[in-house]
Amino acid sequence: MNIPLFANCRLRLPCIAFRVTEVKRKRGRTAHSTYGVKADGLRDLLITTDETLIQFSRAKPIQRTFFLVRPWDRRLLGLPDFSEQLAFADEGESVGDWSESESESESESESDDTDERSSNSPGEEKLSVDSDVHLRSLRLMVHLGQAFSALLVAQQHVGEYKRVASDQYIIAQVKDPASIDITMNIGTLDIL
Repeated sequence: MNIPLFANCRLRLPCIAFRVTEVKRKRGRTAHSTYGVKADGLRDLLITTDETLIQFSRAKPIQRTFFLVRPWDRRLLGLPDFSEQLAFADEGESVGDWSESESESESESESDDTDERSSNSPGEEKLSVDSDVHLRSLRLMVHLGQAFSALLVAQQHVGEYKRVASDQYIIAQVKDPASIDITMNIGTLDIL
């Protein structure tokens, strides 16, 4: 996934998008409108906004498409955040600051590690790699199952979306973490 990019009054946002299947206005006399929102794969939620949303459901569909969007986070896959790496590099010492004795002891320990790895059978290496992939997959499932701050976007033109402003954070949560891959779309949206 690419990093978010803002250019030419557009935000190219890598994200996980959940298609909204129903928007119904809740009754009440307030300055803002509150809507009950249902989306594929997410728990039902309420959104309060100054904007007037078109009400629809699966039985009464409309031409316009809405999505609840979870901005992509590299840490979901256990990948480091580049800004954190840069901060760490600035705080740490440079390679030139190491003494020869430190670098010699490190190279000795690396050769010991290499000898240990080479003594493992190919089956053990594959098991280690498989368990690492499995552990990452489980970690990803746990992260995706947690509540997240979402954006509500409405389709303007093919491939272009506009954010619907909300008066409060939109906190969404996946209904069933086991069905995550079926109900979500991973991609990049152009938000105007």
